[in-house]
Amino acid sequence: MRRKKQFITLTILVFLMLFSIPAKSQAVKGTFLYTLSDFTGPIPYNWARVSVDKGKNEIYVLYQNSVRVFNNAGMEVYRFGDDLDLGHIVDVSFDPMGDIFLLSYKESGSAIIRCNYRGEPQSKIELRDLSPQFFGFSPTRMIYQDGHFYLENHGDMRVVVTDQEGHFRRGYDLIPLLELKEKDRGNVEIAGFSVDKEGNILITVPVLFKACILSPDGKFSWFGRPGSVSGKFNIVAGIARDSRGNYLIVDKLKCAVMVFDKNFNFVTQFSSRGLSPGNLIAPDEIAIDDSDRIYVTQTRKRGVSVFKLTD
Repeated sequence: MRRKKQFITLTILVFLMLFSIPAKSQAVKGTFLYTLSDFTGPIPYNWARVSVDKGKNEIYVLYQNSVRVFNNAGMEVYRFGDDLDLGHIVDVSFDPMGDIFLLSYKESGSAIIRCNYRGEPQSKIELRDLSPQFFGFSPTRMIYQDGHFYLENHGDMRVVVTDQEGHFRRGYDLIPLLELKEKDRGNVEIAGFSVDKEGNILITVPVLFKACILSPDGKFSWFGRPGSVSGKFNIVAGIARDSRGNYLIVDKLKCAVMVFDKNFNFVTQFSSRGLSPGNLIAPDEIAIDDSDRIYVTQTRKRGVSVFKLTD
């Protein structure tokens, strides 16, 4: 009888131990799908800039001042910007109503140009009411989301947020946030830049081996350690966030995409250096759509590779 009671007690203890083990991060993997193409085959881009219009489920690639539009099957359907009438285009973003925003430079300086769906200019938006700390701010990246423009200058290490008319709303100087000194400005640069659906600003700083998250309320957090093993950073570049809340970070030297969960724990990485389909050569930027398709730019005329993130 005593042995029977001991056996039951032991069984209950084992049961409780098994079900009290913390759950691990959900396993994910990236599967190569295709390269963005036209009817002649894959387009041989070198380090293009890629953006996703989630409202229309289209992909925009900016390369040598030409903007090409691709459908969700990865085929080109339209292009504009070749004639330079729009100035020197440095970034592309989108309005849910269907308009296109271009961050463009002309002799008079930078401006945001609102275009219709054909890329025809409709109006110009200039930065207004900048606080003294941000006088002279000249953006090199732009993202439009939820009625706000998110603008950054990768060398100046500043980020500015405006309303849809260009009026200054808030700004961030990353030098003090990263505990750097003024003499470091110009020697430290932002590489990856994106905004997640919650309005968090995501950046990477290669020389510091860091990925940083700046929340709308000003909370600043970061993760990353240098190293060649999985989960450590070599030369980090693009950053994005998927539908599960995972952070996806491109590593140029590893030629891989690393995945971290919402608590910054390393989950997995996919791809490696090579010329075979699914391999990458010095990948740079990353974008992700609502179906967790991942768009990665690279060099060696390898174009934009598309992966699917799955459980």
